[in-house]
Amino acid sequence: MSIDKEKLQALFVAPAAGVAPCVIRAIDVKKIYWAGQVETHALRGATLDIYRGEYLSIMGPSGSGKTTLFNMIGALQKPTSGKVYIDQVDIAQLDTDELAWLRCHKIGYVFQTFNLIPVMTCLENVMLPMAFAGLEGEAAREKAVGILDLVGLGHRLLHKPAELSGGQQQRVAIARALANSPQIILTDEPTANLDQKTGMEMIELLARLKVEKNVTIISATHDQRMLQKSDRILWIEDGQIVKAARPDEIDFSTAEFR
Repeated sequence: MSIDKEKLQALFVAPAAGVAPCVIRAIDVKKIYWAGQVETHALRGATLDIYRGEYLSIMGPSGSGKTTLFNMIGALQKPTSGKVYIDQVDIAQLDTDELAWLRCHKIGYVFQTFNLIPVMTCLENVMLPMAFAGLEGEAAREKAVGILDLVGLGHRLLHKPAELSGGQQQRVAIARALANSPQIILTDEPTANLDQKTGMEMIELLARLKVEKNVTIISATHDQRMLQKSDRILWIEDGQIVKAARPDEIDFSTAEFR
């Protein structure tokens, strides 16, 4: 199926000047998984708005529905019921190719295990999503070099992942997420496989990118340092959002954060 790119782009509404737009809206989102006749209710009616330029952290125990919510607002899965809007577009109404276009152009993903292609250099890893978006050749190379400079790896362009530290690989993963100038970056436990110092560097880098690029950062995390850098924190339990708070409203010395 060929995609009418101009028509699809026109669906995504530009915000009015001076307004912090709602880039993601979830309304009563439910997700049920079936294993034979057994139903598992991963989400039981999640409702939230996420704004342009916001740093949002999502936390919750294993099995709480945190990952499912993360996947829903990242357009990686469709809800069983309820609505998820990205730039006012109901993603349930998009077909497979249109969803692929959305993920390529609107959202950047940073995975806990980096997921870099080992036979490719840093430069090639960052250029790959650009090829999917139709940008190739010298223009793609120039853009990739600029992004790698931005994340502090301008001196490692031709190194392969195995030649990099864990922190450097995570920086390449962040650079790759920025390849197509997304409005939204989703990060899944981005500091889980990093030491304390490198993890803090990643947190500071994401916070800086939020300001410099005006991107929305959404992170599934339990890292207290990342939570403290967030604009807002959501708690999810048993498939429902049970609490939302700003870091300055939270006592991080409690057992919940140790």
